Amino acid sequence: MSSSADRRLHESGGPDGGTRGGYIDSFENMPGAQHQPFGAKPPKAFVPALGMSLDVEIEASIAGIVCDVLSGPLHEAAIVVKLDHELETKTQSGRPVAGSWLVLEPGGSPARWRRTGTASIELWSALPSTDPWLDAHPGSLINATATYDFGDGR
Repeated sequence: MSSSADRRLHESGGPDGGTRGGYIDSFENMPGAQHQPFGAKPPKAFVPALGMSLDVEIEASIAGIVCDVLSGPLHEAAIVVKLDHELETKTQSGRPVAGSWLVLEPGGSPARWRRTGTASIELWSALPSTDPWLDAHPGSLINATATYDFGDGR
């Protein structure tokens, strides 16, 4: 057995596979990659763009337009949505709130934007802060698992 084969065996976690040191050493070892055809490329990521319209399902369907992108707490960015009409609702704790701005963070595992999916939603009465994520004053959390749909990219 050559030394390069020994090194690969060591890096892949031994004869049973896996990862060494808690990181993924190749695309083949990424979770879910084993179920892809040999040579498959990961799907192209969907990235929300300024000016895209979307519908959010909270209590009823509400429409809005992406007007800003904020750095998120992890890797995915949060988006700021200007609603077509002011929304009056309640927070998850039952407090009444109203506003015309939403901040959406993608949900799911892994958390990433898709054309349709779920998101955590905060309602803001004014344009959300562009301060770094940890320094920003949060809006009112109104739904942790709301569905959204960017539709056909109108």
